[in-house]
Amino acid sequence: MKAYLCLLAALALVLAACGTQEKQAAAEGVQLWFAVDARQPDYGHGPALACEPYQPPESQIGTPEGESDPNPGALLEALMNGPKDPELTSPFPRGLTFQWWEWDPDNPGTLRVGMSEQYGGLTDISLTLADYCIVLTLSQLEGVETVEITARGRQVSYRSHQVLSAEEAVLWDELAGETAAP
Repeated sequence: MKAYLCLLAALALVLAACGTQEKQAAAEGVQLWFAVDARQPDYGHGPALACEPYQPPESQIGTPEGESDPNPGALLEALMNGPKDPELTSPFPRGLTFQWWEWDPDNPGTLRVGMSEQYGGLTDISLTLADYCIVLTLSQLEGVETVEITARGRQVSYRSHQVLSAEEAVLWDELAGETAAP
C-alpha cells in the first residue's frame, strides 16, 4: 500500500504544471510529449513533461487533407526519434524500439502498444514519465481512450494497473491555481 501511495505521489509531482502545455496541444494539432530537461539553467521547479508539435515525415508532407493524419505507429516512431526542442529530452532508454500497435478486440478504445525489451527495464519515475509520454501522445488520436504498453509482448510488472489513460495524469498545478482537462 505504501508503494502504491508513493507511486501516486510521484505521478502527481511529475505531471504537475503541465496544464499550459495541454492548452497549447489543443490549439496546435497533434503534439509529441517528452520529458523536460531539468539540467537547463533556468528550469527551476517547472513541469516534468512538455510537448512539441508533431511533424510528419517528408514523404507525407503535401498529401491531401485527412490523409496526413498520423497513425499510432507514426507517432510512436516520432517519439523514439526524440525531441527536436533542446529543452526537452527523451524519457526512453537507449536502444528502445517501437515494435507494433493494435486495437484491443475485447476492449474498444484501447490501443495496445509493443515496445522492445528495454522498456521492461524502466521502473519508478522513469517508467511513469515514459508511460505518460506515450499515453498523452496517443490519446490525442480519434478513438484512443486508453493505452496498454507491453515490453516484448509482456506486461510491465512495476505498474499498479496496465491500461493507462490520459485522464489519470495530473495536469494541473494546485499551487499556481492552473487547471486543465486532458
